[in-house]
Amino acid sequence: MLQSVNDALRSGRLHDILLRRNELRYLNNIDCELLEDIIQLLKPFDEATRHLSTDQTPTLHLVLPTKATLLRGLSIQDGDSVIVKELKGKLARAVEMKFKVHLYHKVATALSPSLRSFLKKTLNGQEYEEVISTLTALTETAGTEERVRGLVEKEDPPPEQGATEVHNFFASCVEEEERKEDSGDMESHGRQLVLQYMSDTKLTRFQCLLDVWREMSGGLVPVAKRLLAIPATSTPSERSFSVAGRLIEERRSTLNPENVDALLFLHSNI
Repeated sequence: MLQSVNDALRSGRLHDILLRRNELRYLNNIDCELLEDIIQLLKPFDEATRHLSTDQTPTLHLVLPTKATLLRGLSIQDGDSVIVKELKGKLARAVEMKFKVHLYHKVATALSPSLRSFLKKTLNGQEYEEVISTLTALTETAGTEERVRGLVEKEDPPPEQGATEVHNFFASCVEEEERKEDSGDMESHGRQLVLQYMSDTKLTRFQCLLDVWREMSGGLVPVAKRLLAIPATSTPSERSFSVAGRLIEERRSTLNPENVDALLFLHSNI
């Protein structure tokens, strides 16, 4: 909204509109420099909203770097005006209060190869170890389930059925991986898989995250499929309800549930 007002102000359109309405007095107290500063301050929030609200790519792994990126942009600078400093402080407190980061956000971040170093530098030792332990437990559980599923499929086989990984918005969170040797030789198999993945420098960066895990194999793959399928926000669900509301109108009130599901699926995937 502020960007629209600023564009109209700079182009003269706002002056013409208010002149016709005899309301030019509203232009008297506009601080154009402050308006531009506030727009630049709020732009990262608009971009963060778009990144976390998409329903075409994984988003859960972006929650932690999004919060870090927003807070980094809210750090006080020497040239900031008094109003901008006050606004930055209030926004930073709001981000800390409302932007809750839970364990599974951290684990999902670990499943993004480009964000592994960021995760290790952001978390303290205890938090990082909790992520490794959780990934280990999930990997071992998934491995057990895969073995059981494999035995079931052998007994009763089913019928046959026919971008960049991290956006530039998070560039400050992406760093070159450092090769480190694993000195532990008494680790469980699941933990060895996790530590090997976390220290693997051969993983391609800036590749589509879905392609990364589609090309990989091993015990971490089922974990990645489950976690990265979780949306970071409720926006995709709200978007689906909105589409359903437009679909099931008065003239289509007799649509059966199967057709509604099929139409919603086509809307989301075509």
